[in-house]
Amino acid sequence: MLCYFPSSSDTFSVELLYRSIGHIKISLARRFCLFWHAVKANVPAGPTLKTSRLLHNADTHGTAKRFSASGVVNFTTLHLSNEDKTLYVGAREILFALNLTDISEVTLHRNVGAKEECSFKGKDLQKDCFNYIKIFLRVNSTHLYVCGTYAFSPTCAYIKTDNFSLVKSDSGEVVTEDGRSRCPFNPEYKSTAIIADGELYAGTVSNFQGNEPIIYKSLSQGTSLKTENSLNWLQDPAFVGSAYIQESLPKGNEVGDDDKIYFFFSEVGKEFDFFDNTLVSRIARVCKGDLGGERVLQKKWTTFLKAQLLCSLPDDGFPFNIIQDMFVLTPSPEDWKNTVFYGVFTSQWYKGASGSSAVCSFTMDQVAKAFNGRYREVNRETQQWYTYNHPVPEPRPGMCITNDARKQDIPSSLRMPDKVLNFVKDHFLMDSVIRSSPLLLKRNAHYTQIAVHRVQTGSKVYHVLFVGTDDGRLHKAININGKMHIIEEMVVFRNSQPVLNIELDTEKGRLYISSFSELVEVPIANCTNYQSCGECVLSRDPYCAWDGSQCVDIRQTPPNKYASGQQSTSVSSAGTSACQPITIPANTFRVLPCKLRSNLAVRKWEFRKTPSHFHYPSPEGGLVVVGQADRQENYECWSVEEGFRQLLANYCVRGEARQESTTFTGRSHIPPISQEEFIILPGEARSPHMNTKTYWNELLVVCALLAFSLVVFSLFVVYRNRSHMKSMLKEGECPAIQQKKPRTVGKPVENLPLNGNAVTASVSDHKGYQALNDNYICSTPPCSSPDNSKSFSESEKRPLNLKESHVEISPTCPRPRVRLGSMIKDSIV
Repeated sequence: MLCYFPSSSDTFSVELLYRSIGHIKISLARRFCLFWHAVKANVPAGPTLKTSRLLHNADTHGTAKRFSASGVVNFTTLHLSNEDKTLYVGAREILFALNLTDISEVTLHRNVGAKEECSFKGKDLQKDCFNYIKIFLRVNSTHLYVCGTYAFSPTCAYIKTDNFSLVKSDSGEVVTEDGRSRCPFNPEYKSTAIIADGELYAGTVSNFQGNEPIIYKSLSQGTSLKTENSLNWLQDPAFVGSAYIQESLPKGNEVGDDDKIYFFFSEVGKEFDFFDNTLVSRIARVCKGDLGGERVLQKKWTTFLKAQLLCSLPDDGFPFNIIQDMFVLTPSPEDWKNTVFYGVFTSQWYKGASGSSAVCSFTMDQVAKAFNGRYREVNRETQQWYTYNHPVPEPRPGMCITNDARKQDIPSSLRMPDKVLNFVKDHFLMDSVIRSSPLLLKRNAHYTQIAVHRVQTGSKVYHVLFVGTDDGRLHKAININGKMHIIEEMVVFRNSQPVLNIELDTEKGRLYISSFSELVEVPIANCTNYQSCGECVLSRDPYCAWDGSQCVDIRQTPPNKYASGQQSTSVSSAGTSACQPITIPANTFRVLPCKLRSNLAVRKWEFRKTPSHFHYPSPEGGLVVVGQADRQENYECWSVEEGFRQLLANYCVRGEARQESTTFTGRSHIPPISQEEFIILPGEARSPHMNTKTYWNELLVVCALLAFSLVVFSLFVVYRNRSHMKSMLKEGECPAIQQKKPRTVGKPVENLPLNGNAVTASVSDHKGYQALNDNYICSTPPCSSPDNSKSFSESEKRPLNLKESHVEISPTCPRPRVRLGSMIKDSIV
């Protein structure tokens, strides 16, 4: 019996299947399950989900296999070869050939260190002298091609697949090639490479400083091709992937097009005139048959074109402008027109929670339309970019050699007219933007890698996405009708290492995921995690189906098992229908647990509600209940998800009154009660002999602390307002204040007073207006002067002249008055 449907998202309830299972026959249950499968065939998926349905560890069910080696790090390069049934791994200083039967076993390995050569150059052995493998590809059926940084001196070599040994010359030395323009010097630089028909296409940097980016083609015979660096075809790119699309198929088609190599990277968008450098995601392409120009663009690409990939939110247009990884999903080489590009994007700006990621998809039709559209050109003086709206030369610049070009006697790029090649030199950027809205948007997560599997079940085709994060998790999502639904979240690396690479084995149904120091193999389906037909259906996992007794992998189970259903004896919920008895003392708390099996489900408790009962949900989703003396209550916990109800827990809680037990001393003895499980409640129904704890002492302590706090606060208020209180107490006493004795500095006082009075002043009292600081201040209203609000002029700010200044003491107020020439002003302090 087959009961599964990945895109179930309506509210059709299967509660009847579980509540009536005891009253109907098994055959009727099977028909009901198949009916549910049939009615959902045309139901669209729900909205984009932000949480996974199932979260578990990769080692929970013993399905994960791990590989690591002592002292080996940087498992960054993976190459899966189904021909050899081998997984080739490139790490720092070493190569591995792992058997796909069991990758955890140590198999062939080859050391490719560079410490000996590096030590002679005077470099640090612990930092610089390492060989980081960046390229590990198959050249043909007998040889592999490997390149590494080799202590900042890129080097490439060939490996025999039969014995996993490096190819050597007749003299016994390892045959090596210069890895410049193929492999970066620094292992931190991002690069990509692919081999098509025995030729290497690489996107990397070609110099030690890393400021000369290049897309390079290494020909087995003839001259190599590269991008034009002087024309800034590339602006500090970070390559994340490449793909080989055989657009010449099927053979004998009317167009007669050539195969193409696509590169994916992010770079600085010079077409945006902003203050800061704006990063943009790009897709670039070159033709496999490109040979360069004869007079113009010699040894350069004549078919290099690039366009912008834009993954942005549909509501406000917020862009995720940095591409992290790209997976090209092609149904078959002949069906390349239905190719879909799945990319993982992040943003250089923050919005809401930092670290958000998005998954966007682009079709081949969108890409072809952009490369067949209008061009952009740049003004060399102002460096401004504009849309080119004028006629373009023929044949169309940047296109591959087609049947139309051959009819014009242009069999290769060497025969391309100079006007076409000159146009390509300055018009390598397309004007159209390839846009897409996020299929999957994840907050507080940073996606790093992605792999996509095309699954066909019956007449339906599903695209299953496997997305890795920077903290060692793997998200499994399904694309239904243009929307994503996360099936499960798996913790792959226990130490939260970032996912560096993902290889998908479609034949065996396995994923090979690498991190900095470990390699993990996990299955693409975990059907045993779903324990009922409802869970199997709601998972939307296209690999899983219900056979009547369990959820199985349809790729590993004979088809007749679904139809026969001979092993099916019943269909029940994941929980038990029989109630679990629980006895607790009266008037005590007890938490009833209820663990959800799906992160998308809603927990619902069902019980008899009465005014005398106390119930409270716990933060973990359980239910806090209180035992009633000599009474029993039933509590059921249900999982509700899109109309599907599943019984998770069933409890029968009985409250038992506490009885007094007499010992030989005649004293009452009460058995000890675990304080973690029970909490005594105050009330009239509790036992009169129960020794309950009172809080009278604690109340007295709290009251004392409160009184002490009030006293301290009152004293603090009085202390803060002491100056204001003094002024209020001394109000009206200003005339009675005695004049302060003038300050002396040890010099003889003046013999003659300034104004004829008997008051003398020291010499230091005449050093400008600062000498008035020692005079008294009167704050009462009768002592105020109408001229106090006036400001001094520049002449008044000069130091006083001893001969022109007089100090007068008013008899009604001891405030000194200073005579400045013919004017008298009150002193201001």
